[in-house]
Formats: sequence, structure tokens, C-alpha cells
Amino acid sequence: MAKRPAIDNPDFIPVAFYLLGASGRYVDVEDAFVKCFELAPERFGWRKYEFPNYKTVSKALRDFEGKRPGLLMKSPDGLGLTRQLTAEGVAWVEERRGRFEALASTPELRSPMLRPVNRMLNDLANQPAVKEFLAGARPDLEKHVAADLLLCSPDSSKEVWRERLESFRSASGLAKRPDLLRFLDYLASEYSEWFGR
Repeated sequence: MAKRPAIDNPDFIPVAFYLLGASGRYVDVEDAFVKCFELAPERFGWRKYEFPNYKTVSKALRDFEGKRPGLLMKSPDGLGLTRQLTAEGVAWVEERRGRFEALASTPELRSPMLRPVNRMLNDLANQPAVKEFLAGARPDLEKHVAADLLLCSPDSSKEVWRERLESFRSASGLAKRPDLLRFLDYLASEYSEWFGR
């Protein structure tokens, strides 16, 4: 029988963000630290007291981001106090879901934010340009129309455009909407100048 791969402390970080609904929205790192402690108190707690050990969880966050760049996205405020999963981060967690369910006290790894995420994505899918794309066309979008789709301003910085795009990609990954991921990838490639790519 094949040996199951070990789950290292840093691997709990994206799972904590996933459980806290960090798909399509940012979640405070302190909430993720507490969630890691709830999932594995023997790993992330103090030796003598039932409290999250900030140093242990903070190191796990740094290690995860260093080892697996591109799975978590920092808030654009520059402070780094919040994170959200990218679409690739959501997929990473879901590929490993069974390993964590067997280990964690949580009965099932299910994001509590799926309903609001679905509402946000349904609003996106109902936009004329998106419907046109999903029907097989390649719509020619004006910047103000794309800005409305991504819930930003046409004169927003490229960083804001990228952040909004990644938020929608993350939500699409969580909700298993490959159709919307294709549209968002089309938007990013066809209009790369808006995103600074």
C-alpha cells in the first residue's frame, strides 16, 4: 500500500483560508491563524495553554507563500493583513481535500461562502458581454463595460484591475465555473494592457 504524503504545517494555511471563504474576498490572516489552531491544535497551539501560537502559524504562512507562490493573493493595501485564494489556490485545496478531512476535526471541508460567491458569479454570467462570449462569440469590449463587469472604475490602477480579475477567478474556481474562468482568461489576454500584463 502506498504511503500517503505527509501534511506539513504550511499546507494548513490555504485550507484555513478556504474554510473561511477566502475565494472572491479577502480574509484577515489572524482569522486564518485561529482556524489553523482549530484544525490542528497540537501543531499550532502553545505547549502548555490552549491558544494559537502566533509564531508557528506565521512561519507556516511565510513558508507556504515562499514554497507555493501564486496560490494566495495579498490585499492591495500593501499591509498584507488579508489574503484570498487565487483560482489555482482553490484547486490546490480541493485536490487535497480528502487528506485534510481525514486529519481535521471538521467533518467536511466546505466553504461557507459558496452562496454569496454564486450570487456574484451569476450576476457576472448574466451580463450581455459574458453571455455573448459563452455563446461562442469573442466580444469587443470597451474599457468601461469591462470595468463594470469587474466592479471597478475604468481609471482604476492596473493593480486594482488585476486584483478584481483574480478575485473573480478565485470565486469561479471555488464555484466550479470553468465557463467563467474561460471568459476571465479571455478578458485578461485580449485586454492585457488594462491589467499591466
